[in-house]
Amino acid sequence: HQGSATKGWTVGMQFFWALYRKELRILASSWILYVYLSLFLFFSGWFFYQGILSYSAWSIQAPAGMVVNVQQHLFVPLYSNMMFFLVLLLPMLTMRLVAEERRQGTYLLLVTYPGSPLALLGSKYLSAFTVFLGGLLLTCIYPLTTSLWGGVEWPLLVSTYLGILLCGAAILAIGLFFSTLAEHYLVAALLTETVSLFFWLIGWVADYLPDRFSRILFGVSFYHRLRPFLLGVVDTDDTLYFLNVACTLLILGYYLIYREQRS
Repeated sequence: HQGSATKGWTVGMQFFWALYRKELRILASSWILYVYLSLFLFFSGWFFYQGILSYSAWSIQAPAGMVVNVQQHLFVPLYSNMMFFLVLLLPMLTMRLVAEERRQGTYLLLVTYPGSPLALLGSKYLSAFTVFLGGLLLTCIYPLTTSLWGGVEWPLLVSTYLGILLCGAAILAIGLFFSTLAEHYLVAALLTETVSLFFWLIGWVADYLPDRFSRILFGVSFYHRLRPFLLGVVDTDDTLYFLNVACTLLILGYYLIYREQRS
């Protein structure tokens, strides 16, 4: 029994890494990767440029001897805007992950492979997360450039990037779930976009509701959960919230694939 379990685990891992490499190759050869990175880097660069202009204006208008906080006046708006744009862009990375397998007729072959549900879901999720992480690492040029002429608080930036990674991980899990659920990748993209925007914008609606309702909406708002990270506060509740969203959607996606495998 132990030998067969070990063999099954080995086969599953081989399938996982083979599928992961395949997904990266598909992304690298498709228009999705280049459109995603082009739009993300263009707009993040634009946000950084506008942030520099705004920070310079604050510095000129500040009283003599007063130092304008770089994190508050440059990086918090920059990464808030960047994350909002990622909410719009990340569905591009997940929309075709499973839905495209259905369209090409290879989905049933994959789900019937021994031990495939977990390996199939995990490899596709990791491939999308790899691209997301790679694009995010490229934006490190902004604080590195800023550090040449201004005081950069690196612990705050570590917190900021951690929050963006967690929020992005949750959105990618939402996208993969809908790609697993939908028959067409455009439907998956639309559903992911709608749900992600709902959780991002719901906090603004809470401002106009009674306290007992607003507390609930603030608790599920992606933006309000991300905000402490942008200010340098790594809160356990916020961390667990994003991880719970990601894990819950991945488990639901696994259940959908497992159910189809058994049917």
